[in-house]
Amino acid sequence: MSNSPGWRNLIPRYEAPALPRMNAREKVALVIGTGLGSGFIKPMAPSWGSIPGFFYFIAVSRLPLPAAVAIFAAMLFPSVWSGTICERLLGRKDPRPVVIDEIVAVPFALWPLWLEWPAHFSTWAILFAIYRFADFLKPWPANSLQSIGGGLGILIDDVISSGYVGLGLLAFIHFLPGRL
Repeated sequence: MSNSPGWRNLIPRYEAPALPRMNAREKVALVIGTGLGSGFIKPMAPSWGSIPGFFYFIAVSRLPLPAAVAIFAAMLFPSVWSGTICERLLGRKDPRPVVIDEIVAVPFALWPLWLEWPAHFSTWAILFAIYRFADFLKPWPANSLQSIGGGLGILIDDVISSGYVGLGLLAFIHFLPGRL
């Protein structure tokens, strides 16, 4: 294996940017918005930030369904709030370190797992890859909704892309039961 600069760029590393002076509210928003800092892991911050979303889904989905749905819905509000503040703090629209949208959108992709729980780690890895691919593609209308500003614009495209994954997963479970 070579020690060329190209290989070094693929090694995960934590890189927080220089940030402006922040008050307590802004610090909380930054911690939430960056998924406890996972959004500062490079390369591929959104993928690193999606990993806590899978653990979040697994933990919360073990609760009774009404409680889990209430938690998943309630998490949408702090993600919009923190995303809006993080955009201002980081000085750009939908900044890469903001990964709370990936985290809270995971349940929209994985909700059919209440019908059939994966038995193998490989299934989770495949679901993760499909989830990330859908987020990258931004199928209609997710791609057109990215123009919405603030935390809502950061979140809505991920929720819609995840919804498509959820519908595909539901169809898979329906037509090929017992295959997860």
